[in-house]
Amino acid sequence: MRPLCAVLACAVALGPLMAPALPAIAQEIAVQRTEAVSEAPQSVAVVVYRDRPVNTTELLQRSRQSWSRLDQEGLALIVEKRVIDVPAGDGVIRFKGLATGIVPHSATVEGLPANLLEQNADYDLISPKNLLEKAVGETVMVVRTNASNGNVIEQTGVLRAGSNGAVVEIDGQFEALDCSGLTERLVFERVPEGLGATPTLAIKTRAEQAGRYEITLAYLATGLQWSADYVARVSADESSINLEGWITLANFGGTSFADAPVVVVAGDLARNADTRPIQVRTRYANTTCWPQQRTHEGWVSGYGYGAPPPPPPPPPPSPSAPRMAMERALMDEVVVTGSRVKAQQEDLGDYKAYVIPHRTTVAARQTKQVLFLAQDNIATERVLVAAFAPSNEDEAPQPTRVELRAQNNEASGLGLPVPQGSVAFYVASDDQPTAYAGGDTIQDTAVGLPLRLAFQQNELVTSKVLVTGDEYRGKGSRRRQVDSYQITLTNGSDREVEIEMPFGDYTGARGFRIEREGIRSQINRDTGQRVWRTRLAAGQTRTFDVRWSYEAPE
Repeated sequence: MRPLCAVLACAVALGPLMAPALPAIAQEIAVQRTEAVSEAPQSVAVVVYRDRPVNTTELLQRSRQSWSRLDQEGLALIVEKRVIDVPAGDGVIRFKGLATGIVPHSATVEGLPANLLEQNADYDLISPKNLLEKAVGETVMVVRTNASNGNVIEQTGVLRAGSNGAVVEIDGQFEALDCSGLTERLVFERVPEGLGATPTLAIKTRAEQAGRYEITLAYLATGLQWSADYVARVSADESSINLEGWITLANFGGTSFADAPVVVVAGDLARNADTRPIQVRTRYANTTCWPQQRTHEGWVSGYGYGAPPPPPPPPPPSPSAPRMAMERALMDEVVVTGSRVKAQQEDLGDYKAYVIPHRTTVAARQTKQVLFLAQDNIATERVLVAAFAPSNEDEAPQPTRVELRAQNNEASGLGLPVPQGSVAFYVASDDQPTAYAGGDTIQDTAVGLPLRLAFQQNELVTSKVLVTGDEYRGKGSRRRQVDSYQITLTNGSDREVEIEMPFGDYTGARGFRIEREGIRSQINRDTGQRVWRTRLAAGQTRTFDVRWSYEAPE
């Protein structure tokens, strides 16, 4: 980009040379432009991003509030296919039916066989005050209803003021509405220019010839969010799970997207002010009557004269490779075979994109759930995890936590990127076919990484860590803290179990060194943690001693 001072200097230097051309420029500005209107897209695809993991329960609770700012949260890419009539010469094409939360300076147009000269966005939506402001000077009908007898009187007049109360000229007389004691309303012959139910994007073009073309309009919009939830049905021996994944789509905006391919993108998206929509002006009319014997317009406390217009948007960015990749993903067909439902997945740098296996309607101000994953017989390993929690002699042993572990690969029966979300466990038992057994949170798990699910607590298999020594050794810079423990693991169940106990945060101490351990520790390849791991038969108890040391703090 050239420095501003250089641009200004160039303009000053060329000023005399440009003077003779001013009349031609003025003539060009005065040229009447042919206008074409695209009322709605022929098809639309939606890509919903995530700038943070969203809890579905919280999302649904907030959606039931009488008023919220959820339409300003979330971020989506809207890709529309439109058929437009491009006028020859200088023309204006207006795109209507856009998402209410559009970020206008993010819009791009592809397939347009014309030079794009200018891009403008109109933000004034239909509301009582906007309608009154825009219709000043227009002919309106005043309809009055007498509440006592129901008689209706209709009179035609001209709206003369509307900013802080409607003033209508009827038969040469000026009258402020809502001051007569009757029920009054205004009926407008047409919607004033510049107002609409949704924002409008207008582009100025210059084409060599007219024609009908299919173009792609893409832009960012707020008001859409998504979350993931899972149902895990655990086999009776806990050696496998059937996993269902559900995407909750929330559209808090005012625009519906019918029968649309939908993609959700996992990964915390970095955002700044350029991905926030410009605030739409939807002001409401002040119907407070003027004080009697006064007919001048003034400031009304709490209403003012309206909000200033939004600043002009910067030039739109050029189409990016990620957006083009997303569009390809949206248009691809997803194959569903048998009972296995697999969301098509694409890499977008460090992000993962999941194509919902079927088209769906994302209605305005609605939340819905869509099944995106159904994998049966995922092989799991059942491990009981004991916490390293030092305690006194008289404290009770601690229960262990049951973890179900699986490798996210095709060999285990999964092999799909799994976005973060809550999971509910159900198990089959002799007494009832299905019982709820607790819940956990699945972290973002890419293919090839381990999937760890905290299933439930086991009160029959316990651990107790007893402190048996706490002393210092050495002096000065050689001074070390020495800790000794006795660990007891007890299996009170009627089946053999595998127990794992992580060291905790002690290994991070400076100069950490194991001096003695009754069970040889190992590194857990999935987590990188040092752990003790052993098997206990039904009814077996095992006790072992541990001693380690580390540099004592000064």
